[in-house]
Amino acid sequence: MNRDYYVNMFSPPPLGVTQFTGDIRYIEKLVREYEFQRNTCNSITVTDTILDDPQFIDLRNFILNFVHRYTEKVCRSKQVIELKQSWANITDTNEIHPTHMHPNSFISGVMFVKSDSHSPPLMIENPWRPYYYSVDLYSGDKDSKLPPNEFESSLAPVYQITPDEGKIVLFPSPTPHFVPESHSENDRITLAFNTYPTRPFGSKKDVTYVH
Repeated sequence: MNRDYYVNMFSPPPLGVTQFTGDIRYIEKLVREYEFQRNTCNSITVTDTILDDPQFIDLRNFILNFVHRYTEKVCRSKQVIELKQSWANITDTNEIHPTHMHPNSFISGVMFVKSDSHSPPLMIENPWRPYYYSVDLYSGDKDSKLPPNEFESSLAPVYQITPDEGKIVLFPSPTPHFVPESHSENDRITLAFNTYPTRPFGSKKDVTYVH
């Protein structure tokens, strides 16, 4: 018997996922009252501070509480985090949202406000995959006799998130992500946001202090 064993080293920070417990149809109604403009391949609200509006106070507090639970558990910090930009997107039939990141932000997030079984998922790209190996051995052979890959989550090029209504997903802002083409006959509505730590933060001893 061989004495092989395998060690998972580094991996991207985990996603944070929770479910909004309020009235999602009410949130949809409010979002549809805003003015939208064309984005690269879909539509985006003209305002980028939608969660600052008083009618969203309960949702804003729900999101901020989730962000702080995430940073306390994952980042091991009780640093106060603020919501900065927030906006809504509408993706119609045959539209996409191309690969992008969220610069000048710490933790970003998305809430699925309206979707159906044919709405496209959120695709999170694995930014580390190009650096794993110098060659790619994957042949596309679906009939392989190999056992299931226990390291698939680390090696996969993308991670797919179903757009269940009310689901909120947090991710590090530099994480590349996209939405593939929509084949639904109905529009897909999301609410997105960026965050940043309140100052001061960091460590003077480690020369990471920001004030």
